[in-house]
Amino acid sequence: MIAVIADDLTGAAELAGIGLNHGLRTEVSTTVDEHCDADLLIIATDTRSLFVVQAKETVYKLTVQLQQLKPRFIFKKIDSVLRGHIIEELQSQLTASGLKKAMIVPGNPHHSKKLIGDTFYYNGAPIHLSNFVNDPTFPALSSNIIELLRADGSISLIKKADRLPSTRIIIGAAENEDDLKYWIGKTNNETLLAGSANLFTTLLESLTTPQKVKTLDPETTGRRLFVFGSTFYQGKLNLNDGRHNNIPVHYVPAATICAETSGDHVHGLFASHVASSIVAGNNAIIAINPDFIKDIKVDPVLLSHKMADIVKQVIDHTSLHELLIEGGATAWAILERLNIKKLYPSKLIAPGVIHMRIAGNNQLCLTLKPGSYPWPAHVWETNNYTCI
Repeated sequence: MIAVIADDLTGAAELAGIGLNHGLRTEVSTTVDEHCDADLLIIATDTRSLFVVQAKETVYKLTVQLQQLKPRFIFKKIDSVLRGHIIEELQSQLTASGLKKAMIVPGNPHHSKKLIGDTFYYNGAPIHLSNFVNDPTFPALSSNIIELLRADGSISLIKKADRLPSTRIIIGAAENEDDLKYWIGKTNNETLLAGSANLFTTLLESLTTPQKVKTLDPETTGRRLFVFGSTFYQGKLNLNDGRHNNIPVHYVPAATICAETSGDHVHGLFASHVASSIVAGNNAIIAINPDFIKDIKVDPVLLSHKMADIVKQVIDHTSLHELLIEGGATAWAILERLNIKKLYPSKLIAPGVIHMRIAGNNQLCLTLKPGSYPWPAHVWETNNYTCI
């Protein structure tokens, strides 16, 4: 077994799709099942949205539990643009595992996120010049890798010619796929490896792949609800007569966004309206209007729980076949609200876009996507839709 701890749900799903593509019997879970017999077990967390003390405690506990399964190794999935409590979580995982060294290989060269020297680049420019400087929780205020990781002097950047230390956390720069292969070749089972989906793909390619496992999709009803929970990327919606790619868009009311609490009664009318739209046309989008939040401070965690409450009420009003969710924190809140704890990947639709079955539920399925990845064009096709 290979085990992974991911700091958000869509990142976990992304690695699940990679595992599926490599023929691994893959499971995504929010807890560690002592009876799990998967080839690849990915533990999804929401530590990126937690306070640092809570994040460290969560990672420590999960590491201890995973070790009881005796995995070949435990990979640490981190954000490809280095948001989250990366250093603190790695320190906690090292303590729990007894390992002395961790290597971070930042970025995702396949998606133009590269560490060249000590500067982190996104789409060819230093990341602090990109929109990631406006991230509401972890803004990229610098492109220097040490500053971007919010690290101290005990964390060091290692060059290829350098001798690797036997202890502490180190960083390996990766400008291309060959760099990823180089750093993987420099690690062993005494090294905690941390990185993005690109690094994990390269890691799997270096291992023996079991025979591909056939997976089955659940039966379809054709009713879909898109949930765009990431406030950071909402400006990308192109509306035409209230529709995005011919699917009606329903913006969460400003009063709901600004409310200090999250309660079912606040969202009932809006959820009913969305459900009616799905009944009429099989598809609907729930999103955050960027104009509603332009001049106000929004608690992203509370907003995720409000979105989850709305989704639960939409499901209560009408049967759904598929939830398509953008944004890891929103996806996590929805799974919590629906009491979903275990997922099985059934198709890699596009890089980062994963279709998944829900354990114990043959009607509803999930498609998850990180906020920074694009939706593939065919998900917008609304005629004769079948589960893919």
